[in-house]
Amino acid sequence: MNALIILLSSLMFLMSLALFVYTKKQLTAVQLSIQSSLRTNKVNSELTALNAGSIGLGERFIKLEKQMQQMAARIDEVSSEINSNSPYAYAIELAHKSYSAESISEMCHISLTEAQLLVMMHQQQAA
Repeated sequence: MNALIILLSSLMFLMSLALFVYTKKQLTAVQLSIQSSLRTNKVNSELTALNAGSIGLGERFIKLEKQMQQMAARIDEVSSEINSNSPYAYAIELAHKSYSAESISEMCHISLTEAQLLVMMHQQQAA
């Protein structure tokens, strides 16, 4: 009978040991799963933050591009205003109308040499 009790006790001990090892493996697997899930959540939150940041940058780039287009248009306007208000533009107009270099020089307040050059260049084009 003592042998039977020892045998049963040994079997119970072995079963307890096997259950302990199985439970420990299960616990380790659950811990690894939780850690993996936490890492995935962290990566997802970082990706969400990066996406939000890139959307903000995209909006800023669009705003800057619009401003650059407006500035380029304004530069073109100012350039054309300068060209049309320039005494040389008026002098060229007079040269096309066959005015003399002296009268162009006086009317546009430019030097006689400049007026002669304009007359030479633009009367030849008209001819």
